[in-house]
Amino acid sequence: MSISTGSMSSYHNCSASDTSGSSGMSSNVSPRKPKSVNVVNTAEQAQQKFQIEHWRRELVSKVNVYDGNLDDFLDLFVPSNTPCPLDAPDARIAEDFRPLKGHEVEHYDPLISIFNRIVAAFPEDKRLSFCNTHSQTLSFPFTGFAEHHHKARPDISVSFPGDDISERTKSPNWSRFAMVMEAKSTAAEDAFDVRAGLDRTNAIVQLAINARSLMFAHGLLAAYTIGIYGEMIRIARFDHSSVVASASFSIKSQEGLQIIQEFFWRFVHPWKPSLGAVVGCDDTLRKMNTSDEAWLKKKLGAEANSLLAGVNLREGRVVDVWNDDQPEGSAPTKYLLFKLLEVNARLFSRSTMVWMGVEYNEDDDTDTELELRIIKEAWRQIIRIPESKFYNRLHQTIPEEEWTGLPRLVGGGDLGVREVKEWEKTSNAAESSRTLRSHTANKRFQTPPRPMHQTFSWRLAVGDDALAYERSHMRIVVDTVGRPLSRFKNTRELVAAMRDAIKGHRLAMERGGILHRDVSSGNILIVDRPPPTHQCAGILHDLDYSSMTLDPPPTNASDGQQSDAALPALCPLEHEKQVKDAEKRKERTGTYYFIALELIDPEVKCLVHNAGHDLESFFWVLLWIVLRHTVHNHASGLNACDATFPFGSDTLAAGMKSSWLRRSNPLLIANNPPLTDLLDDFKDIVDDATKQPPRKPNRPSSRVPITYDRVLKLFDDALNRTDWPEDDAAIPYTPLKTRTISVYAPGPLQIGSKKSVKKRQREEDGLESDYSDLESTPVESRAASVSSKRPRRGVASAPPNIAITVPSWGSGATSTTRVESGTTQGPGGKASGSRKTKGSKGSSCKAPGPGA
Repeated sequence: MSISTGSMSSYHNCSASDTSGSSGMSSNVSPRKPKSVNVVNTAEQAQQKFQIEHWRRELVSKVNVYDGNLDDFLDLFVPSNTPCPLDAPDARIAEDFRPLKGHEVEHYDPLISIFNRIVAAFPEDKRLSFCNTHSQTLSFPFTGFAEHHHKARPDISVSFPGDDISERTKSPNWSRFAMVMEAKSTAAEDAFDVRAGLDRTNAIVQLAINARSLMFAHGLLAAYTIGIYGEMIRIARFDHSSVVASASFSIKSQEGLQIIQEFFWRFVHPWKPSLGAVVGCDDTLRKMNTSDEAWLKKKLGAEANSLLAGVNLREGRVVDVWNDDQPEGSAPTKYLLFKLLEVNARLFSRSTMVWMGVEYNEDDDTDTELELRIIKEAWRQIIRIPESKFYNRLHQTIPEEEWTGLPRLVGGGDLGVREVKEWEKTSNAAESSRTLRSHTANKRFQTPPRPMHQTFSWRLAVGDDALAYERSHMRIVVDTVGRPLSRFKNTRELVAAMRDAIKGHRLAMERGGILHRDVSSGNILIVDRPPPTHQCAGILHDLDYSSMTLDPPPTNASDGQQSDAALPALCPLEHEKQVKDAEKRKERTGTYYFIALELIDPEVKCLVHNAGHDLESFFWVLLWIVLRHTVHNHASGLNACDATFPFGSDTLAAGMKSSWLRRSNPLLIANNPPLTDLLDDFKDIVDDATKQPPRKPNRPSSRVPITYDRVLKLFDDALNRTDWPEDDAAIPYTPLKTRTISVYAPGPLQIGSKKSVKKRQREEDGLESDYSDLESTPVESRAASVSSKRPRRGVASAPPNIAITVPSWGSGATSTTRVESGTTQGPGGKASGSRKTKGSKGSSCKAPGPGA
């Protein structure tokens, strides 16, 4: 096997029968399914019809209604080893409950009264309490990300055992809620009625938002909700692979009340006390307490103020970490996770959380300096290769002196696989597997429950054929801590970080035989304090969706292109023999906005994802960051990113990318010739590699492969320039709630066009779409130099006068900023003053005063 070092992979003509790349390593593209987007550009975008429709379709494909009886449902999905000793509730407690259509709000308090009477005989430390919260808004549970995600108003909230929440609090949050309920007036509004199809999935969306918030707030492995439809009830169990709902039953019947009692009893009596307060808790995790906080602040010492600025430590947690090769029965390593850096809040997904943390030894009161770590939690699709295996390959194949642009694995592994192995060793596991859906009364409290760090809901509800849809809980620790690209201190730092991430991608391919397949803005970090063993300005992390050759590439790989016949075999998927059409059941990889043109274009039948596509993704990442966080001359102004990266329509997304690659005029970044030139030259390389014929007469007439050498030379040449600005830190980007933009130039030349978007408020029974209620903060106006001609290399041309009218964040009020030739406006509408550049001969930038 040979792997080219100059060109890991070139683009190729894709066809339905093509399953190989032209060089390097390739991997079949997984079918892409409709999904909700985790990141949006505008407040309106999350409310657009396609977003809601995709979300609904994603949910409806993950809903299973259990077809067994209610006792079996409780046995399988709410496991407990403690029989309920209480007498069945008196049916008369619900006889006065008469739900009426259109009066659902009036039903909440009578329902709470019924539930209170059901749990009245529970031991005090196990008793649940209930609160009417339909008029109170609960934000996403992590403060730093709350404005980016849905708010919710659950109709009825349920406490943890022993906690009294019956008195309504002024500002409730998820910390005291263990479960929620949503009520509708009639049985005809049953969200889980399979005959309704998509018609009622908005009601499931409400339950899903609540379940997601509960799971993230408490680190739950599964969350429970109750849907009430008239007098009919369903119990629903959510995990990261699906939702399973029970058959419906009546709250007014003796049997129905007893089912509710049994469910509540089981919910507060997990199989073992060590499993937590309620069923679904993660026994390898606990929340931070005041003692943990004190220890952390003491150990951080002088760095505490900077590292903990803006951090809500009560959102932190202490977790156990086991290595995959750790001997059975050995103690885990504890880590204290104190700062959430990134979160994918989609429920049925990897649900990745990236934390900054430290190894935790509460008995250590020495002054030993702590080493900051990145701790990542994710739920991998069970048929995909565990991320730890990719890191192990990198450790085995990359020499110490060559290591750059990649983090090193410190520890961790697959908690789900570990738990399944332990479960399979139990005496009756074999019998349990054979009778997966056949339980008898005398076995109800004898069979150990299925593991919860690996989902079993598809297999329990549908059968073993659904194995491919299950997910397994990963927790890994890496050594390199970084900042998101969106927080660069200057644009040269941004470019250096991306250059080193590309080097890391190349190392992974050429040394490890690993193709990343998910290059995105969130997967590249700027490194502040690189480990002494491998200095770098940036890293490429998150190998969840990578593919890997069966064997590492030879160390003496030739520089020549390898033939299709010489393409290396790939490592098989996990459980490939047990899963029919496993390759087709993988979820599509790649963050939507950054997927290569060929892979997203519905007119291109491309089955192969190769290194060239990943290199193209680096271009889209750079463009994304520039449009969001720098001053530039894009005609759409604050709408530039939204206009360039539409979501929901593959045809539109591909069209916009194709259009961008064919544009003749470069995007000008204010007072930044190096970045302007780099972006334009990178665009030309990507354009050369795509299959559409070039439109510029001076461009090559045939496709030219995109290679590591060509791309890295661009970055190196840019970084070697001396005219980089010094004080051009990232401008914070917040999606606007209301957007009105006017861009014009004096005289007959129309530079831009006016675009107005009125706020559309969508609220359905307490459910609001992402970004629908942002805080009101001053707009950080951005005006850029505008020119219709490309400037000479190294010289930023002066623009005509322009005016940009924008509203304040969330206020609806507009203000106009006039920017004259050679001027820029800094963050917050303040004059940025002259910008110093290293060796720049361009004119300085001055912002006009209030009277300008």
